[in-house]
Amino acid sequence: MSESGLTVLDGTHLRSFNPSLPELNGSVSGAQLLDIADSKASTSLFGLSLPQNLKASALSRVISGPGDHADVTFRQTELDKDKASKFLSDYISAIADELKDDPLVVSILDGNTLKMFLEDEDDYAMLAENLFTDMDIEDKGKICKNELRNALVHMGVEMGIPPFS
Repeated sequence: MSESGLTVLDGTHLRSFNPSLPELNGSVSGAQLLDIADSKASTSLFGLSLPQNLKASALSRVISGPGDHADVTFRQTELDKDKASKFLSDYISAIADELKDDPLVVSILDGNTLKMFLEDEDDYAMLAENLFTDMDIEDKGKICKNELRNALVHMGVEMGIPPFS
């Protein structure tokens, strides 16, 4: 669902997604299977890398056993094609359930606003200079990584995007 440039990822995209395993030669480890599943879920969700806590919660919905020990044991387990396929489907469903319980809100930027500024060279130059001046907090004529990160978070908040938790 989308509202004013924001997209709510509530698991709907994943529920309509039918994941399939790549061609396997024999068995696959739990760790390899998790990498495959995370990649497929990410691809289905606009290439977004899912938060670690969401993946851990989804995994705990699918595997049984106490916490981290079950996770480590699963990662070391070898699964045949049928078990791997079932796990993949169950894990993607568990991620969808997690997103239903606690959706992610993302903004997908398509460049229309930037394109509008680029069409007018004077407006673009003024915007770029003002933006650089605002971000160069230490007034060194350079922008460090932290200044850039803070500016991006601030710009996102101004656009209604919640800060990273």
